[in-house]
Amino acid sequence: MLNVPSETMRTTGAEAPEPVADLATLKVEWHQFLDHVAKKNRNLMATHLQSCELVACSPVGVLDIACCRKFSFEELQQERVTLQQELSVFYALPLQLRILYDAEKDACTKEKTVFTLFQELSQQNEVIRFLITEFGGELVY
Repeated sequence: MLNVPSETMRTTGAEAPEPVADLATLKVEWHQFLDHVAKKNRNLMATHLQSCELVACSPVGVLDIACCRKFSFEELQQERVTLQQELSVFYALPLQLRILYDAEKDACTKEKTVFTLFQELSQQNEVIRFLITEFGGELVY
């Protein structure tokens, strides 16, 4: 059973727990939050947060942020307590923060090297493929 402090959950007259925050509402104000963080001279944190997205918010206020860059994930993990405080102050909600690393998305966003781009182009483009087979070719800087 989850032990939740009384101030974390709000209750209505029927004693049914009311969600602390709504993910859609948090997402609407996400860019304003990034500006808020940058204005407080936390530019590095704001930069790392730009590669992140809000993915879930539990009824008790646990906010999941997914980072698509491993470096940003690691840096934000070190600043998790400060970031959690900034989130709670900005949104005026008792939010708890969980930072996740999205390795699948990271693999999709990695920059390709010149060699990888040339190899893909030589496999997809018939003209390039013809030039390579007829005249030979390799990437030269």
